[in-house]
Amino acid sequence: MKKKLALILSLMVCGAAFAGCGGGSSKVDSKTTENTSKADTSASGDTSTDEPAEKSASEKLLAEYPVNDGAYDFTQGATENMLARSLLNRGDTSRLAAKIQRAVDDPKAVTNICYLGDSITAGSGASGSAKQYTNLITAWWEENLSLYVLGTNAGIGATDSYLAVHRAYRDVPQDSDIIFIEFINDQDNELYQATMDSLVRYCLALENQPAVILIEPSTEGGGSPQGSHLKVAETYDLPMISYHDAIIPEIDAGNFQWKDTSNDNVHPNDAGHAVMAQCVLNLFDQVKGDLENESKEVTTFDPAAVVSPTGDRFAGATLGSADTPELVEVVDEGTFTEKAQFGSFNGGWGSKTGGSAVFKIKCKNLGILYNKNVNGTFGSIAVKVDDNAAVIVDGDFSGGWGSYPKSDEIFSSDETAEHTVTVEFINGDTNPDFEILNWLIS
Repeated sequence: MKKKLALILSLMVCGAAFAGCGGGSSKVDSKTTENTSKADTSASGDTSTDEPAEKSASEKLLAEYPVNDGAYDFTQGATENMLARSLLNRGDTSRLAAKIQRAVDDPKAVTNICYLGDSITAGSGASGSAKQYTNLITAWWEENLSLYVLGTNAGIGATDSYLAVHRAYRDVPQDSDIIFIEFINDQDNELYQATMDSLVRYCLALENQPAVILIEPSTEGGGSPQGSHLKVAETYDLPMISYHDAIIPEIDAGNFQWKDTSNDNVHPNDAGHAVMAQCVLNLFDQVKGDLENESKEVTTFDPAAVVSPTGDRFAGATLGSADTPELVEVVDEGTFTEKAQFGSFNGGWGSKTGGSAVFKIKCKNLGILYNKNVNGTFGSIAVKVDDNAAVIVDGDFSGGWGSYPKSDEIFSSDETAEHTVTVEFINGDTNPDFEILNWLIS
């Protein structure tokens, strides 16, 4: 523990951080502004009776590991109680123990760590790459276990687990040993429980049997999707690390302020990234220090044996583009003849003159990934699946913090079938631009 704290504290510098959605903006990810849910901190049960309500997992940990007795300097790192509260669900650590044991036995063994997330994972809020929580974790592994670490940062600003479950096959290395999943842009509702459920199932089923660990940040005021994510973690007995539960009770108690942890309303600053890393490394230290008592039998995931709490609604999710004609047939490209591309998303269709296009897509569920653009020329389209009511998708983000790839759910059903998908600009919309980056197909 002392060695780990020395590493973290030596890299910790508070202030002078850049924030934003994967870049230099000082604003929160757009979807975070919609995330008004509170974390798993309230009691559950029927409060109309005289029976005391059962405490939530967060409340139980807070009762056992209370807040600091008075003001605390956040730049000094997490207290022991903060670290204890952050381990909201320890879960089955057999997979993690196996990866650590291999590194201990063979320091030259290559460990593949994937960080899948949004702008926090991409590094927003940190003043440099060495201060990002992802690289602090990688640095600990190199110092304490083995020198050979391949770190894959699959963080994309302003995105959520709905997009992630569709891009995981592309962005998560098949030979990953450890996969961290972090999405503050999710909301605490059924959709995001379903997307996280299918995402976790996909990761657990990878042949290399990776350890899958969920990380739960917080927005200013305590907004967090960890309630729905916790249900998934408990179903699959996964470790869940709650940065939210580490810091929010301290802030509520007046021991330090949100501005000590972040330069905006969501992205951790250098001190925040360091504490996020500490919360993860607390689990690593526990497992490493008790390897002899860890299970030597790694838990194998059998999709047929573990019932999905959401019906694995997004199983087989993928991205469809002009580069995958076997997934998306262009019946009539109409005015969508421009090539559209944003970041790592290629093969899209764009129009600069309004108009329409028609596609055929075989799916059970369908979403759209599009360019939410700040330049003031992007308009709205109506997306219609067969004879269902059209869904309006607005590409305009003029005055916003920056353009970004936005995903919207369009259609959901119980059966896979071929559907006709019509895209048409809204009558009277004077903005002629729109870019479909990819179709989200499952």
